[in-house]
Amino acid sequence: MPSRVIRVYQPWPTPVRAARYTDASVLPEISAWVTRLREQGLVPPDVDFAIRDGADGLVGVLGDRCGEHELRPTGFLVFGRRGLRILDEASFFGQYHDPDVG
Repeated sequence: MPSRVIRVYQPWPTPVRAARYTDASVLPEISAWVTRLREQGLVPPDVDFAIRDGADGLVGVLGDRCGEHELRPTGFLVFGRRGLRILDEASFFGQYHDPDVG
């Protein structure tokens, strides 16, 4: 069954798969996606995704060799040539667009 959360977004300069944090219910699916990427060898074995209580509710936390990065509501977890990274909404839509939207 295709995911509602993990989608392909079109370039600048190449398409990427990304998950948008729309509400807390999507965080387990995002976590499972990171696990699959790690199991497939597409991200290093030390990359992890956890769900934690933050000051304003649940946040996703991407852990990698550079430290921890929080995925907050409306943010995106992006998988591209450089691996996984977290972008805020403005940064994401400055680089990518949803091909299903005009």
